[in-house]
Amino acid sequence: MLKAVCFAAIAWMLAAPACAVELSGAIRSATGALPARIEVLADRADKLPVIAGKVEAGRYRIVLPDAGMFRLRLQASGWDAAPKMIFDPKTAGALDFLLYPAKVPEPGLAAELIEMGEQDRAIRSGPSGSIDAATAKRMREEDPKREKRLAEIIAAKGWPTISMVGHEAAGSAWVIAQHASPAFLKRCLPLMKAAWRKGEIAPRQLALSIDRDLMNDEKPQIYGSQLRGDIGGKMALYPIEDREHVDERRAAMGMEPLAQYLKHFEE
Repeated sequence: MLKAVCFAAIAWMLAAPACAVELSGAIRSATGALPARIEVLADRADKLPVIAGKVEAGRYRIVLPDAGMFRLRLQASGWDAAPKMIFDPKTAGALDFLLYPAKVPEPGLAAELIEMGEQDRAIRSGPSGSIDAATAKRMREEDPKREKRLAEIIAAKGWPTISMVGHEAAGSAWVIAQHASPAFLKRCLPLMKAAWRKGEIAPRQLALSIDRDLMNDEKPQIYGSQLRGDIGGKMALYPIEDREHVDERRAAMGMEPLAQYLKHFEE
């Protein structure tokens, strides 16, 4: 939920009143009970002072300038929550939080998944879209090993959710599935969707997996997250269904506008 408001900026920041946006959302607990004290804070991309909001009765609200990039996070002693990137406060979406005990039930599994995710990212750490022959060979050799291990974890524990292993390890599980074989990703999608309905996976991650699965099936994507190399070797956007409304769908999943996203792939 968001509401446009106006506020008088601090004199050293702005000389005249400026428009702002109030963001609000629910805070859910993985245990069913919330801690007594929760803070909501927004870090600014421009390194200006942190903005604090208010939390009351399981909901938060915070007022942000209507332009700029922010990292929205919750703070509670002994608890954790995945932060949310706000790319455009005016169109921000997917703003509810899942708060979970920082001491997760599966710490050993969490550590393993984080290490697997770091291995996956290390292979793909080059410039956006650039995969040379040596990198492609490593991916063919190592991705199936991580896929096999994740399949074993899912068979034993179910999908690694945020409250089970923490948001960093849950993100690693998603990365491994995203880079796995098309058949394995398709198997994981129903598990991801079930986790998403409970707030146990980042909406953005689910959106990317839905798009990847559609592209694998040679169908138009929904959220505009997938690019392919064109004849000239440059990355080109894969076709999007109903492109006119793609930014609305992206905002609903906590994603930046498409034009802003595509800038990451420009040389």
